[in-house]
Amino acid sequence: MRRPPLAGAALACAALLAAAEAHAQPRRLTEADRQPVVFTAGEVVYDERDDLVIARGGVEAWQGERILRAREITFQRRTGRAAARGDVVLMEPDGQVFFAEEAELTEDLREGVIRELRALLAEGGRLAASGAVRSEGRLTDMRRAVYTTCEACPRDPLRPPLWQIRANRVVHDEQDKIVEYFDATLQLGGIPVLYVPYFWHADPSVRRKSGLLAPQFGRSTYLGPYFRQPYYWVISPSADATIAPMITGNRGPALFGEYRQRFNAGLVTLQGSGARDSRDDRWRGHLFGTVRFTVNETFRTGLDLQRSSDNTYLRRYRVGSLNNQPVLVSTPFLEGFSPTAYLRADAFFFQGLGSEDDDRRTPMVLPRLFAEFRTEPDRLGGQWHADAGVFVAARRRGTDTQRIASRLRYTLPWRGPIGQVWSLDGNLDLIGYAVRGDPQSTPVPGGITGEDGRVQPQVALTWRWPFLRTGGAWGSQLIEPIVQGVVGPNTGRNPRIPNEDSVDLEFTDASLFGFNRFPGRDRLDGGARLNTGLRGAWFLPGGQSVEGLFGQAFRAAADDLYPAGSGLEGRRSDYVARLTVVPSQHLSLSYRTRLDRDTLATELADVSTTLSGFGRYVTLSYLTAPAQPEALQPLARREIGGTIGGRISGNWSGFFGSRRDLAREKMVASFGGLRYEDECFVFSVTYLRRFGAVRDAAGVSDGAGTDLLFTVVFKTVGEFGFSAL
Repeated sequence: MRRPPLAGAALACAALLAAAEAHAQPRRLTEADRQPVVFTAGEVVYDERDDLVIARGGVEAWQGERILRAREITFQRRTGRAAARGDVVLMEPDGQVFFAEEAELTEDLREGVIRELRALLAEGGRLAASGAVRSEGRLTDMRRAVYTTCEACPRDPLRPPLWQIRANRVVHDEQDKIVEYFDATLQLGGIPVLYVPYFWHADPSVRRKSGLLAPQFGRSTYLGPYFRQPYYWVISPSADATIAPMITGNRGPALFGEYRQRFNAGLVTLQGSGARDSRDDRWRGHLFGTVRFTVNETFRTGLDLQRSSDNTYLRRYRVGSLNNQPVLVSTPFLEGFSPTAYLRADAFFFQGLGSEDDDRRTPMVLPRLFAEFRTEPDRLGGQWHADAGVFVAARRRGTDTQRIASRLRYTLPWRGPIGQVWSLDGNLDLIGYAVRGDPQSTPVPGGITGEDGRVQPQVALTWRWPFLRTGGAWGSQLIEPIVQGVVGPNTGRNPRIPNEDSVDLEFTDASLFGFNRFPGRDRLDGGARLNTGLRGAWFLPGGQSVEGLFGQAFRAAADDLYPAGSGLEGRRSDYVARLTVVPSQHLSLSYRTRLDRDTLATELADVSTTLSGFGRYVTLSYLTAPAQPEALQPLARREIGGTIGGRISGNWSGFFGSRRDLAREKMVASFGGLRYEDECFVFSVTYLRRFGAVRDAAGVSDGAGTDLLFTVVFKTVGEFGFSAL
């Protein structure tokens, strides 16, 4: 929680009293305090009878970067009492400015009085008080104080600000570092809306102090009305915690907490909660964590922890930003870096949050080891890359996989005599498997069991010939044909080798060229093939541009390696293309597609456009993709979406958008927000509606739901939120 600098307003009294520090003896001197005091005045008078030193006429005194101005300053040498009168102004080194009609103080700043105090504080804070008294050398007591960060209306300076806090009494305790308010009222537009007899907070000189934070309250379908009261606890200079008990109307109490600690070489953050559901008398909760430690200049280690008691708890109890993601992932790791090498050892523990996820079939990856090395370019300009890794995946029901894999690659680029760009690449994959399978969950009768391996050498020759025209009023134009030939043994589909990391196959222009179009190594491209493409671009002097690519892949022999719907079945692939058009700095259009090799029918299309300007924007998108059951996409997709947002008028801004499934004629999601912000106040409302069809026994939709969140921020004071749904 931010510590509001309103306490700095309370310190105005002490800061103004410090103007007499040139004549008093402070209890503890800082480096700034030891600097000499210099002053100028139109007239300086010494009254021998009363032992007074009087400076008049535009008196200005400064010590370091602190400056005091007044019409008159009087110092009583016998009593050590000093007084500044008439248009008193104190300017602090941090930019804060304090005004008063008169300030009087005693020796050592332990006692003093200020009349008609006004202040301009950090972050736009403004304070006014009828008077203040300093006592005991540590307490500053202000009466009839008003605080706000809102600027006065230029057309009507006497008009009440948008918000202000009025208190009959404000006490600042320099020793305990707190500011207390008595009989405080929050006013909006001059109208009282909230009264509290007493509250306190830490002063701004303290970055962290234990105490209550702003409460959180709201309502949801599952919880009913709920109230959460956080308490912030400073454990040590490097550790703190937040404890937040919550009361709900429908499900009983819950407890949330967060622990944070920094070390010289790292940090630890833990977030968790626990709840006992009053309906079914069941304990539920979650635990998230982040750990990072630097071992030395080469290695660092860490942990990302995400666990929940069940797949609906995060959504039901509104836990953070992860309450809508489908999978939780926990990962411990150790990694090392050098200019030519990278090493990593890690593990993955998954928890599915979908209604149909089965923990018994969810893999646990332990361990995964990976090392990558590269050499400096040799005398021919070529470079070697090598990597090696170990991967182990285990399930309570399903296939257990152990894999060791290595890859060696050499790349040699050169330029031809008439501008051609050549690249010769050699690639060697060595992979070994040890597999144990569940007979009821594998495509091979009796299950996948045993050891297997593959050796996959490949050689690729890539030729580019960029034709470039530059200069002139029409800018620069580029036409670049690209041809890549790849030779290697045929691989085909081996059902005895499980597919752990190569399921999500998507053939687009981004994967047209290269040795392997699969995202992992359990499936590898093979055989003799030819990848062709034509790239063109036009760059105009005004920043406008058009850039595109069109290509197709050919294979010498067809096999069953690629799943149906991927666009790579047969000896000829589908056509892939992209087009990016930027007609102005305010408009951009992007189009990526895959066309049927025979009919040119659109198999995949991803279209997006953005129009922006004058603080506003509009985005539109369209996606159509075929069904690929083997690639984690069991149904065809055809969706359209859009967002419009930006500044509405004055201090108001907002956005609205939605996504719709055209294939099933159903909405996917809709969202919107409205925001007002000025120099002192923020109000926002955010709406999110997720549509779903599957509901559990408690009536909670899998991935569906509605969120309506209201947030009010009084700048420098605090933030308050309310969840309505």
